[in-house]
Amino acid sequence: MNKTAGAVIALAAWGGAWAQGNVAIYGTVDLALTRATSGGAATTGLKEGGHTASRIGFRGTEDLGGGLDAHFLLEAGYDPETGAGTLPGPGLAFSRQAFVGISGPWGQIDAGRMYTPMFYTLFRADPYGVNAVFSPLNLVSVTDAQPGISPFAARASGMLRYRTPASSPFLADIAYAPSKASEPSRRSGEFKGATFGWSAKPWYVAYGFQRARSGSGAAPVAVPAVTTYHALSASYQLADLTLYAHAMRTTVRHAAAPDARLLSLGASYPVTPFSSLVLEAAQRKLSGSERAQLAWTLGYDHHLSKRTALYARWLGLANRGGASATLAGVPVVADSGNGVRVLAAGIRHNF
Repeated sequence: MNKTAGAVIALAAWGGAWAQGNVAIYGTVDLALTRATSGGAATTGLKEGGHTASRIGFRGTEDLGGGLDAHFLLEAGYDPETGAGTLPGPGLAFSRQAFVGISGPWGQIDAGRMYTPMFYTLFRADPYGVNAVFSPLNLVSVTDAQPGISPFAARASGMLRYRTPASSPFLADIAYAPSKASEPSRRSGEFKGATFGWSAKPWYVAYGFQRARSGSGAAPVAVPAVTTYHALSASYQLADLTLYAHAMRTTVRHAAAPDARLLSLGASYPVTPFSSLVLEAAQRKLSGSERAQLAWTLGYDHHLSKRTALYARWLGLANRGGASATLAGVPVVADSGNGVRVLAAGIRHNF
């Protein structure tokens, strides 16, 4: 047994011993049978995270009095097909989230590894939840034909963060991760991000951004390239129908990379009290280039209970101008222009 797995088992036992207190164990198990094709290649097998990324976590709070509380969260990803940890390697570690903080009537302050503010900007207006395998919004992570770009950060380490109270319709989410590099790196690896918006039914509208400098504290660069992601996201609930939209832009300084623009539209509709149809499409284009992507996903969810759901997904991705982006982890031959098609049927259980 490796050390990280032993630590998880020990923490689980500790959490169970204090189950009557303020520590809880939670998580998701998600697996789908998929049929994926790209070019002339086809594969069939199990894939995790088709509905929601599989995870196990531990969270707790302590009432400090006077409206204040202390809290923590530790969250690890894993693949139910093999039991191996994910994000990034085979060892089970708390690489999804690991932070501690304090909250009160004024909001909350956290420190550690967390989702970025812009991730939540997208998440709140995506019927597929962004980091699910089949969300077309994963095109925001594509770096095809953008050399020197810093990939979109769904999470950031070493981050300090402030958020307004969950009960407030006004949203402010501000984060900063300082560089650990020495001169002359000029802040290699520094991260900044923020979201400002409004959430009061039937509307959700928010603007989010993140700015990252290339390099890191361990491997600084003399003149870091600066990558900035912008997103304007919205959703609107019209009776039973909910509509979603995003407009995003990615720019890079100090690198020979064109700007990228991404537009998406989506909708969800409850067919029955226990099932719903979900549709979303997204397009990514590069300035001054023929390389582009168009992705769409049609989904169906059927809830067997509050915690268990069956689902089906049909994903399509078209690469244009010789592009070779991918979604759902399907291999695409470089500069081939090959597309991606995936059919999936799966089950998701929350605990």
